[in-house]
Amino acid sequence: MGLIPHLRIGIPGLRMLLPLAVLLLLVLPSHAQDTTTEKPGVLLPLPKGVCNGWMAGIPGYPGQNGIPGRDGRDGAPGEKGEKGDAGLVGPKGDTGETGVTGVEGPRGFPGVQGRKGEPGESAYVYRSAFSVGLETRVTVPNVPIRFTKIFYNQQNHYDTTTGKFHCNIPGLYYFSYHITVYLKDVKLSLYKKDKAVLFTFDQYQDKDLDQASGSVLLHLGLGDQVWLQVYGEGEHNGLYADNVNDSTFTGFLLYHDIN
Repeated sequence: MGLIPHLRIGIPGLRMLLPLAVLLLLVLPSHAQDTTTEKPGVLLPLPKGVCNGWMAGIPGYPGQNGIPGRDGRDGAPGEKGEKGDAGLVGPKGDTGETGVTGVEGPRGFPGVQGRKGEPGESAYVYRSAFSVGLETRVTVPNVPIRFTKIFYNQQNHYDTTTGKFHCNIPGLYYFSYHITVYLKDVKLSLYKKDKAVLFTFDQYQDKDLDQASGSVLLHLGLGDQVWLQVYGEGEHNGLYADNVNDSTFTGFLLYHDIN
């Protein structure tokens, strides 16, 4: 109490002064800094707007966050990454258009010679054919019919004296006959080597001409004979021919045997 004469301060007043004293202690260093000298012995002036003996206020609350700044510039490209795994196979695409024909390539080397072929047929042409007709309507049953009207018999393989065809070239032959029927029924058969292989029966119609025919393929060996004859009794020999109606017998070689 001796240091401050005539100052009487109660206990409550001391409590109020203590915070002020603390604030003064906090401010004093800043005043010391503001009065530092640039050169020894020279005092710098206080900042503009600062009064002597000023007192700092209580710190305020933190301000609000400012608005976000603008996007920065793109960074430099990074290093190339590792190659990824292969993807799944996609669906098959549509067929493209046909391309332009390319330039002809160089000629290739000759190929390997092939195997020898099978022996070919001879240049010689084998011929055997005949076509003959009936000149008379008189026929004898169960014997070869003699066709003496010759249409073709250049090789003379048909014998007009016996009524038989003689095979001189083994192979496959075609035979046919076309006959006129008149006055009686006809039973006709084609023979090969004394055996009937084809039969034809035609019933005569009263007061009218009728026709009958037959054909067959036969394989003949060398020396085989083929002919036509009426079989049965005489009442079945109505085979007929005149100047306007024919009964014919024809045969020819289709192809000869190779062996």
